[in-house]
Amino acid sequence: MQINETLINQCLTELNHNSSTKQKYKDYYEGNHSILKNYDMQDSRSNRKLIFNFPRKFIDNETGYLLGKPVNFISKSDDKNIIDCIDRNTSHWDKEHNINLRKQSEIYGESYELNYINTDGELSATVLTPLECYVLEDGTAERNTLLAIHKFKKRFDDTAYLDVYTDSDILHYKIMGGELQLIGSHSHIFGRVPVTVCPANSERKSGFEDVVSLFDAYNALNSDLVNEIADHRNAYLIIENAKIEEEDLLKMKSMGIIQVPKGGAVKWLTKDINDSFVKNELENIERKIYDMMDQVNFNENWASNTSSLALRNKLLNLENRVAMREAFMEKVIKERLKNLFTFVVKKEGRFFDYRDVAVKFTRNLPTDLVGLADVIVKLKEVCSQETLLTILPFIENPKIELDKFHAEQQRNNATSESNSTIQN
Repeated sequence: MQINETLINQCLTELNHNSSTKQKYKDYYEGNHSILKNYDMQDSRSNRKLIFNFPRKFIDNETGYLLGKPVNFISKSDDKNIIDCIDRNTSHWDKEHNINLRKQSEIYGESYELNYINTDGELSATVLTPLECYVLEDGTAERNTLLAIHKFKKRFDDTAYLDVYTDSDILHYKIMGGELQLIGSHSHIFGRVPVTVCPANSERKSGFEDVVSLFDAYNALNSDLVNEIADHRNAYLIIENAKIEEEDLLKMKSMGIIQVPKGGAVKWLTKDINDSFVKNELENIERKIYDMMDQVNFNENWASNTSSLALRNKLLNLENRVAMREAFMEKVIKERLKNLFTFVVKKEGRFFDYRDVAVKFTRNLPTDLVGLADVIVKLKEVCSQETLLTILPFIENPKIELDKFHAEQQRNNATSESNSTIQN
């Protein structure tokens, strides 16, 4: 496909349309829910607006569950150099980057990773969102990227800028009066568009899109309840079969005594609130929210001795949801490794195959180390030691840990032999 300004303008139109559509999900994540604009206000009544920010809670929880522990890499051919290469070039930025990339994809339905060479000559990456980036794909089953655009503004500058990424160049434009003005270009080393799509799911929908109506209902019901209770303070005093002057009311209030004739009565006008009905409805909506998001309510009373296995059983639905996210995330990381190894070939002349790398995710859960140790002992004759080390959550790089273990053994053996020689 020929890259020209007509095509770029079409992509820019799509970007502007997506930006206006996706802004809603950013607002919900940041706590700007629709109740702030659409709540039915009552004159001379309490109009508090309560917001329960479930989107932030769920997305942060899901992201932390998947990526709270660093991603590990294992060489299928047991090539130490390839793991060292990945660790040296990405370990100083990839953990925070992975978390932010996954979080943004859950908010918007998709996010984008842009690989580039920073001012220090190192491979780096940044996260873009549908509010500022649009990726044009070829429409095939592989969904190859043909073109990517990034719209942005510089600080203290009202001019809008546009970077266009092709498979060989980066074009720089100004947007002046709705027209594109080319201001420069330069080539990149990757040989393909250096922008990778990170989808939240197959449909590329926001992770909480299907539950927005329940969020709104929960906010509205809680707000109505609080306002009802607040208005309950405005109770009225009813005086039956008597007429009291205003100055007499002030005396009665100060003295704490009200005198009425025979047959008269004084009472408060109050409203009865069916708290059981309200409570049941709130709990019902809250339960449906957690069910629809495949989350577990950790605020419930759980036994203090709940085992990690029992905890995993409760998290089964969340585990299934995250397992699908893991597959998308693994594909993004493999695309990153392609670009990394292209960079290494250009810089160092060394060739590595990204297909030789297995990506290992570790769930961020309370861990039964005694149970894991027992599993490792039982499987030591079945699996390699490096593979078994990936089970332990406190080990970030199994290959490095294994090298340390062997080096320590050699030192201990050398020390033992030296002591034995001295004794003899």
